[in-house]
Amino acid sequence: MQIHFFALLMAVAFQIFIACVGVQALYYLLFFSKLNFVRGINSMPESLPPVSVVICAKNEAVNLRQYLKVVLIQQYPQFEVIVVNDQSSDNTLDVLVEYYKRNTNMKLVNIEPNAQKPYAGKKYALMKGIEMATFDTIVVTDADCRPATTHWLAKMVGTYLQDTKIVLGHSPYEKGKGFLNKIIRYENFITAMQYLGFATMGTPYMGVGRNMSYKKEILKGFTGFEDNKTLLTGDDDLLVNAAATGRNTEICIDKDAFMYTKPANTFSQWLNQKKRHLRSGFKYKLHHQLLLFIFALSNFVAYVTFIALLATGFQLKMVLAVFMVLTVVKLLVTFKVYNKLAVQDLWFISPLLDIVYSGYLLIIFLLLLLKPKDNWRT
Repeated sequence: MQIHFFALLMAVAFQIFIACVGVQALYYLLFFSKLNFVRGINSMPESLPPVSVVICAKNEAVNLRQYLKVVLIQQYPQFEVIVVNDQSSDNTLDVLVEYYKRNTNMKLVNIEPNAQKPYAGKKYALMKGIEMATFDTIVVTDADCRPATTHWLAKMVGTYLQDTKIVLGHSPYEKGKGFLNKIIRYENFITAMQYLGFATMGTPYMGVGRNMSYKKEILKGFTGFEDNKTLLTGDDDLLVNAAATGRNTEICIDKDAFMYTKPANTFSQWLNQKKRHLRSGFKYKLHHQLLLFIFALSNFVAYVTFIALLATGFQLKMVLAVFMVLTVVKLLVTFKVYNKLAVQDLWFISPLLDIVYSGYLLIIFLLLLLKPKDNWRT
């Protein structure tokens, strides 16, 4: 009786494994493969619209000294840079004043430490910056980000077409030493592959505030900030989730238009960042949540059932063959994508990183259930 039950259990596990592998293959072949055919910008439009770059800064004195100058010297016909000091307790304001005195295309907005902010996180600072914007085309980034080139702004805005209202850019993490750096950059790659890949299929669902552009008009009627006052995140992805469509959204994965940033230094710091960011995912439209949940669940269950079947030796040859086919599909589909998103060094070890990534998703899920207090930036 016990042997019969065990055989039945393994048979069910095998069927689940096959189903999850099939789902994973469909995601890679349908959603992510199209990124292979997205090209960089070879020629710029004859005229580019004036642009307002908005940067929110909280305790970012060190990063501003290092990176803000690259934003201010962009090779672009007409643009302004608006930096909002969001109640910093370090010398961020002093650094910004120095920049302001030397750059005529810079505006400075200061939110006093004792000011009452109606929204959590950086949403209020972002809104104050946009209120000061002279131009209708907005480009947002963060104070701890470095443009890949002085053509970053031109390439981002040059992506706009006639009906475009939103441009989703890419923000890779800086390459560093150690396995933590690799898994952080891999997770960022998977996230980018998802939101950029879904956008190419006409289903944009999020963007990253480190590198994104939109027209002012999409803020009209947007109540996402008002509806999520206490949510620390959502200044970028919730806006895209509410306003983006397949018709009004383009993606920019030209390497000149990338915006690099430093990754977390410790595993706990990284988990806290991701936990804070992923909270806004529960506010996405239902079909977006389902698409993301099915991808994550099928990936995790595929590994769990594979390990169980491998350990018991059930249909061993078939299990190994199916797993190898999925691995090859993933490697072939993403070979060029890794290069396009500037993480080509991770491609060879991506099968190992993907296993760790699945475990990371479980940890994040458990941390979200605990619901500890989150902080914006201290």
